[in-house]
Amino acid sequence: MNNAKWTRVHTTLVLLLIGALIYIATNLEVYFSLIGIWSALTACIVVFIVILGHGITGSWRGAFIDDRNVISLSRFQMLAWTALVLSAFLAAALWNIGLNVQDPIDSIQLEPSLWMLMGISTTSLVASPLILSGKKSQQPDASQVNEVFELLENKGEGAATNRGLVVGNKYISQARWGDMFTGEETGNAAHLDLARVQMFFFTIVVLLAYAVAVATMFANVDVIDIPVTAFPKLSQGLLALIGISHVGYLANKAAPLSATSQNGGNASNAPSAADAERPAVG
Repeated sequence: MNNAKWTRVHTTLVLLLIGALIYIATNLEVYFSLIGIWSALTACIVVFIVILGHGITGSWRGAFIDDRNVISLSRFQMLAWTALVLSAFLAAALWNIGLNVQDPIDSIQLEPSLWMLMGISTTSLVASPLILSGKKSQQPDASQVNEVFELLENKGEGAATNRGLVVGNKYISQARWGDMFTGEETGNAAHLDLARVQMFFFTIVVLLAYAVAVATMFANVDVIDIPVTAFPKLSQGLLALIGISHVGYLANKAAPLSATSQNGGNASNAPSAADAERPAVG
């Protein structure tokens, strides 16, 4: 059940984080390297995301939970790239300011390939709910719904629910990290989705590769104490890798994976057997 409530504690923590960011920006000499500045900023952004998620949803994983009350792979990916790129860019800008560089922000050139990667991630985040919205209006096959609900209950997943062909959790508290790797329809909600597994591993590989490239560049800048003027390039191979994984992910999401009712009708006005409330398990 969702007992989310924004309290004074959340407000206090957010204000403390803002204060920490201001402190970092005005006391750069405290840190021994650009890597130190980047690490501190990354930690602040991650904690900020976690606090916002908890204050709004009541769960520390709230920022990753979508409207189906499951942890979303698209959200995870978008937040991971946002934390990495935003913290690195802010660290570079503060470093340039500390060196009294003229136009410390405009002097930093971001590679077009990086914008392309961010665009791909944003496309998946936006396209995913659009694809599912069409499936929510379709009437599922009642026997398949009962079967997948029984499988989920036997796994101890708790009370499931569905809107048309799309299956979700009844409560936010039921969200699990494993949700990122399972299907989301009445035809595959209880099974491993290989397209999601592929996209997750491709994302982790590219994310780590780029993080190492940025860290190496920052370390070199530290040694010779020069401004940051450009970010590392993403190789065409890495960009193709992440693009292919997203295409496969969205294509799999759009494909018909569930049986529909032979009686026709619309899920919004012809509820299936799965719409009946089921008790939580485990």
